[in-house]
Amino acid sequence: MAPEDFIRLEMPPECRLLSVSQLLDWAFPSSAEKRQAISAQFGPGTCSYRANPDLPEIYAVFLAACEEWRDWRCALRVTSAAGDDVDLKAPVSHLVPNDTDSPLVTLRLEQQYRALEYAVRHGFFPDRRELLEWMRSLTALYFLDKHEVPLHPGSFPESAAALRNALASLQSQGLITARASSDDAAPYAITPLGRRFVAGLLAETESLIDQYDHYKDTVVDVDRETAEFDTGRGVDLRVEAFLSEGIEPIRAVFLLRLYDGTFDHRLRDWQDAIKGEEFYEGILEPVVNRDGATPEAMEVVIESGLSWLEERQEQDRREEAEREIRRQAEGETPSP
Repeated sequence: MAPEDFIRLEMPPECRLLSVSQLLDWAFPSSAEKRQAISAQFGPGTCSYRANPDLPEIYAVFLAACEEWRDWRCALRVTSAAGDDVDLKAPVSHLVPNDTDSPLVTLRLEQQYRALEYAVRHGFFPDRRELLEWMRSLTALYFLDKHEVPLHPGSFPESAAALRNALASLQSQGLITARASSDDAAPYAITPLGRRFVAGLLAETESLIDQYDHYKDTVVDVDRETAEFDTGRGVDLRVEAFLSEGIEPIRAVFLLRLYDGTFDHRLRDWQDAIKGEEFYEGILEPVVNRDGATPEAMEVVIESGLSWLEERQEQDRREEAEREIRRQAEGETPSP
């Protein structure tokens, strides 16, 4: 949204008794009926609408932000007109003067995406520690495998506890082994079991791409019960598709990001990057910072997506059959 875009709402006096969090729930409720009552203040035919016809769309942006907040996909940073941080638990009465009958509360909302919190709140991982350990282990395995990064046991500083723990986890699973000689250029090596493990991850990721990649460009029309793919003007509904199909989005997105080379940009400093949570919040952001779709829309999208995929697969089979016929025909043609 542009900085000058805003929504002005008339609040009843009892809103003074609410906390800021409760005020947001009042102004941008999850109930469709309550939303309609609020949006009537600036709907078609009102003075506000005539002054700014974009108000319904602006309100929709605020609604979407509050829906993401309630779904634990993001945190909300709230600031006052003066730029001071406002606690969501703070009473609204503390934000307005007592000596006026028409108080004005000005609040600015900023979304801060929190994929780790979302993963735990929705039960994809039991806690942040286990999620971070899993991602750090796969990160270390990725750089050992693809970039053959030389890592020496016992050579890490005290600050590299996260990396040491990741390597220890891989070693305990039999995925890597430490070579005996500390002079070896790469004392940690991936074991045959580790190679099979990596191959399994690659197969899983490629299956996700084959089955769901077309959802990254989706245009859906619920009224007509149609969806189009690969149009160049659609939205990315892959995470919504994962959720609809019962696929764990945290694992799926992480594997896809490993596969597409996202981690390669941190080749120089990955050992430092994996220590904190910020790096992984960025890696997993597509899980929480995404386009949404209603359950009704996703039913249309999934059904259309399956049909689209079957048609593409059938087309690929026909083309392969035609290529095979041409190869055979060319092989039977006598040389001049």
